Amino acid sequence: MKRLMLMFLLLASPAVWAANETVVIDVEAMTCPLCVTVVNKVLRQTDGVIKAKSSLKTHQAVVIVPEGFDTNKLLQAIDKTGYKGVINKVEKPS
Repeated sequence: MKRLMLMFLLLASPAVWAANETVVIDVEAMTCPLCVTVVNKVLRQTDGVIKAKSSLKTHQAVVIVPEGFDTNKLLQAIDKTGYKGVINKVEKPS
């Protein structure tokens, strides 16, 4: 029974069937903690986003998405908030 349960957990894990990319976005005009909260919220609500975290210190957002994800969706989401995002880099899985 334990073996069957372990096999199920492995097959159900997204890491097994899909690789993820890390997208680093430069976000202009973030000047306060509320800015970070707004950017985080809109990115996390974007379909397909696995994880998103913005930083006031670096003025960047780091977003985890499935491999092959359309990064323009991330930029469009940020644009809706009034901020401007520019893709800094996309790190492919190794």
